[in-house]
Amino acid sequence: MNILKSLTLVTLILVGLSGCQKQKNENIATADVSIKAIKNAQGVTVYTAVHSVISYNRMASVSVTSPSGGTLQLTNFENGGISFYNEPAVADYAIAPPASGTYTYLVKFNDGEEITYTNSLSAASLQPANITSLVKTVSGDSLYITWDAIASTHGYQLKVSKGTTPVYSRPAFVDNSSPLKASLKIGFSLSSLTSGIAGTYTFELTGLLFESTTYDYLQAISIATKDIAL
Repeated sequence: MNILKSLTLVTLILVGLSGCQKQKNENIATADVSIKAIKNAQGVTVYTAVHSVISYNRMASVSVTSPSGGTLQLTNFENGGISFYNEPAVADYAIAPPASGTYTYLVKFNDGEEITYTNSLSAASLQPANITSLVKTVSGDSLYITWDAIASTHGYQLKVSKGTTPVYSRPAFVDNSSPLKASLKIGFSLSSLTSGIAGTYTFELTGLLFESTTYDYLQAISIATKDIAL
């Protein structure tokens, strides 16, 4: 499971299911669509739609229809039946954000019941963070990542990986300073990240924008990455 998948699933499990309480013999699911922004190989910001549907009850299949009428079949995460999502490919990103409007999800549960859910997507999006530095201290026992604050974001999430192996994950956090800082910085003990194993480490900084201050549905995320040899 890659970083985006982890982010989407963990965020929805923590906040998306808060309004989806299990009831005996009743099929209920929570559907969410959000805008994901990244920088492509040419350094241009590109966008795509990210979908996720979660339920306490086992689902057999989930499809989503966009405002323009296109239909996409979502993937069953580890064939568990409780989480369906899409994994955007490079070709799925575009210069323009995905269409605003109502996205319709057709959920087929294992018991044969079919239920339609909807989630609205506005045009609001986030730019990927500008990571201004990622450097070790002079002593060599720690490092700092610094970035320009993202306008209108509700919070951030930071993950570190070595190749495909996650080595660190910081839960969503906010800048509580007043006034808000124009630049943010986080420090790390080098030993806590590498465990003495040399190599190239990727820092992934995600901006989070929710639909409202109830923080139950995501509106947009943006992802910026930077590598460092340790």
